[in-house]
Amino acid sequence: MALGRPSISDLKRGDARAWKWFVDEFASSVTGYARRAGHSDPEEVTGSTLETIAKKIVHFEGGHGELRSYVFSVAHARIVDDIRRRSRRQEVAIDWSTQAAGEEQAITFAAADTQLLDALATLPEETRQMLELRYVVGLSTKETARAIGKSEVATRVALSRGMARLREVLDPEGVAP
Repeated sequence: MALGRPSISDLKRGDARAWKWFVDEFASSVTGYARRAGHSDPEEVTGSTLETIAKKIVHFEGGHGELRSYVFSVAHARIVDDIRRRSRRQEVAIDWSTQAAGEEQAITFAAADTQLLDALATLPEETRQMLELRYVVGLSTKETARAIGKSEVATRVALSRGMARLREVLDPEGVAP
């Protein structure tokens, strides 16, 4: 394994340094994503996501971009399962949390950002998750589409509409009639 980012083959071979890189690369981001999406146990999402990837990596085909999408698609599925389970049990709706994904990825919100959180609450859950993956986690539109299980075109449209809706809610006077 070369210094820096290991190859997918290193992960498939079970190279300890490659798996350390994998955990370091994804654990805090997955935990933060699950926390912001309102999962009842973000660390459980992280553990089960990493475990699933470890079990299925031998069948994985693709490069690092596809791996990143795959990791977040597994995490997304865990979060959606929890949301469905809680909605059947009539639990409280998802809390769009402002907690950071990790110390090195800290997100600071100004006092006025409560308006942003309120505006986000007006969007459908799937659109909020797309915005989260695209602009907070930093996935590309293509990677976000893969993670959510939508086409790239549908994802691009949803992101565009979501951003337009946020602009409309945050600055109703600035929106052209």
